[in-house]
Amino acid sequence: MNIVRAWWAERDGGSPRWLWLALLLLAGWQVVFWILVHITERAARPTAIDDRPDVRYRLMDAEGQNLTGELGRAPKDGLDGFFVNVPVDAKRIRFEVEFELASARETQALYLAIREEISEIRLNGVVIQSADPLPRLAGLLTSEPAYYPLPSRALKAGRNQLEIDKKTEGLAVALSEFAIGPAETLADVFRLRNVLLTDLAMISVGILAFTLLLCFAVNWPDEDKPRIRALMLLLGSCAVATGFLTYSPPVELSLFGFVMVWTALNLAIAVAIAAFVLYEVRWPPRLIRRVLMAWPVLQGMFLVAFLILHFNQDRLLFWLFKLVNSGYLILSVAGIMAILLLATTVARERGRHAIERSLLALCLSALVMDRVGSMVDLHSPFDATLPLTLAWSPIIGTFLGLSMVLALAREAAQARRTVLDSNRILSEQLALREGELAESYAERTQMQRQAAVLEERQRLVRDMHDGIGGKLVGLRMQARQLDPAGMEQALDDSLTDLRLIVDSLDTAEDELEDALMAFERRVRPQVQAAGSTLVVVRNGPLDHIRLGPRVTLQVLRILQEALTNAIRHAGASRLTLRIEAGNAGELVLDIDDNGSGVDPSAPTGLGLTNMRQRAGSIGGQLDVSRLDPGTRVRLLLPALKAPEQA
Repeated sequence: MNIVRAWWAERDGGSPRWLWLALLLLAGWQVVFWILVHITERAARPTAIDDRPDVRYRLMDAEGQNLTGELGRAPKDGLDGFFVNVPVDAKRIRFEVEFELASARETQALYLAIREEISEIRLNGVVIQSADPLPRLAGLLTSEPAYYPLPSRALKAGRNQLEIDKKTEGLAVALSEFAIGPAETLADVFRLRNVLLTDLAMISVGILAFTLLLCFAVNWPDEDKPRIRALMLLLGSCAVATGFLTYSPPVELSLFGFVMVWTALNLAIAVAIAAFVLYEVRWPPRLIRRVLMAWPVLQGMFLVAFLILHFNQDRLLFWLFKLVNSGYLILSVAGIMAILLLATTVARERGRHAIERSLLALCLSALVMDRVGSMVDLHSPFDATLPLTLAWSPIIGTFLGLSMVLALAREAAQARRTVLDSNRILSEQLALREGELAESYAERTQMQRQAAVLEERQRLVRDMHDGIGGKLVGLRMQARQLDPAGMEQALDDSLTDLRLIVDSLDTAEDELEDALMAFERRVRPQVQAAGSTLVVVRNGPLDHIRLGPRVTLQVLRILQEALTNAIRHAGASRLTLRIEAGNAGELVLDIDDNGSGVDPSAPTGLGLTNMRQRAGSIGGQLDVSRLDPGTRVRLLLPALKAPEQA
C-alpha cells in the first residue's frame, strides 16, 4: 500500500487519481479471482470427461419392464448432462453407456459429476451398485459427485457397456457429465470435489452461524449498529441459503415451493449486500433506507408473480425458471455494484481497510459468478475448454464468514488500540495537569506563607506600635508627673505586653498546652510576689490544639489582664486557672479569684471592655460573673477548623 500511496501522491493532472486507482484495484481483484477459480476448477474436473453428443436410454415401469422396447437418444445439454423428458407412466430410466478399453488390466472407475437418484449400476451385466446410495448431503439441490470403482473381473478388452438406472418423477431427468478412466486419477478429483461441495457446505453453515452470533453478542457503538445489522442479514441469509440447499428442510416442498423460498433468499442476499456495502462506504443513511425499502417491494412483486402462476400453470416450468433467473439477475447486479463501490472507496480513502474490503470483493465476485453460471454456461477466461461447474455458494460461504471474522477481529483490535492510546494520552495529560496543579499549589502555598509572614510582621509592628509604643510614649509624657511606684507599674505592664508578644511568637507552632505552660511559668513568680497563689487545672484533651499566633496572643492578653485585675484591684489571695477542652474542640478558660469581687450590674470599665473586644476579635465570648467570694472571668472559644496562621 505504501507504493500505491506514493504513486497517488506523485500523479497529477488528467482524470481523478482515485478513478485510476479504482480501476487498478478492480483489475487486480478480478485477475486474482479468476486465477483462483481457474486453478480450483482445473483441479476439481477430470480431464477424461466424456464429450459424446448423446447416450442411449430405455424407459421402464416400476417393476423394471421396458415400456416401449425402443432405445432413445438423450442429447447432451451443455454442463447439465444428458436430458430426457420422461412421460408420467415411466418410473425408471436406464442409460446405456458404451466405452472401449485397450486392456482390462488397469483399474478403472466411473466418475459422475452429480449423484442424484441413482438406483443401480451394472457393468457388462455385473451389478456394481445394487441399492440407492446414501448421500452425505440431503438438500433440495445437491451437486455431490459420485465415484464407483469398476471391478476388474467385469471389465474386458474392447467394447464394454455400463447401465445406469435412475428413478423418475414424471419430469425431465438427466444423466450428469461422467468420466471413465484410471481409478486413482478419478479418485483424486472426486476427493477434492467432494471436499469443496460437501465438506465446505457443512463448514460454511457453521462458520456463518458463528459469525452471526459473534455480531449479535458484541455491544457495538450506536454508529456501527446499522452496518452490523446489515452484515447480520447478509450472514444469516447466506447461511440459510446454503443450509436450504445442503440439508433436508423440516417440511417437504414441491418444486413450486422450492422456487418461492429460493427466490426470496436470493432477494434477501441481494438487499443485504447492498445495505452492508453502502454502510461500509458510509453513504448517507437516508439513501440507504431507500435501498432497504426496495426489499419488501421486490418480495411483494415476486409474491404476486407466484400467485399468478399458482392459479394459471400454463408453461409453469418455463416461468418458474424465469423467476429464479430474475432473482439471480438482481443479486448479480447488487454484487457488481457493491464491488464497484468497494473499489472506489478503497481508492478514495487511500487504502483504508483495503485487506478486508478486498476479501469481501473476492467473495462477492464468486457469488456473482455462481449466480450468472446458473443462468448461462461459463468457461475459464484462461482456457475456453474448461467449463465452470463448481457450486461456489458453499465455498464462498466459508470464506465470507472467515473474512468477516477477520474484519471484526481487526475492528476489535483497532478499537482496543484506540482505547489504549486514549488511556495513554489521558494518563499523560493527567500527569501533566497533576504536575501543573502541584506546581501551582506549591506557588500558592509559597505565596500564602509570604503573605502570612508579611501579615505577621504587620501585626507585630501594629501590636508594638499600638501597645508597647503607645505605653512608652505615654510614660515619656508622664515621666515627670508619675511617682516611682506608678512608673514601675507602667513599665511592668509594657514589659508584660512585650513578653506576651514574644510568647505568642515562640509558641506559634506549638500546641495550646505548651503556650499555657509557658504562660504559667512566666506569671507564677508575679503572682507569688504579690502574695497570692496560682492553681492551674486542666480538663479534657488539650493535645493537638493549635490556635495560631494571633489567637494565642489575644488569649494570653485576656488571661494576663484577668490575673492582673484580680491581684491589683480585688486583693485576691488565691487564683485558679481552669482550662477545659470539649471533644469537638471547643475551649473554656476560667480565672477564679477569692477577692472582693465585682458587681455585674456596675458600669463596665475600660479594661473589661478591651478584654471583650479581644475575645470578639478571635470569635470568642467573655463573661464575668460573681462568686462567693470572688469573681469568675470566663473565655469561651468555639471549635476552630484549622490553626490560624496569621
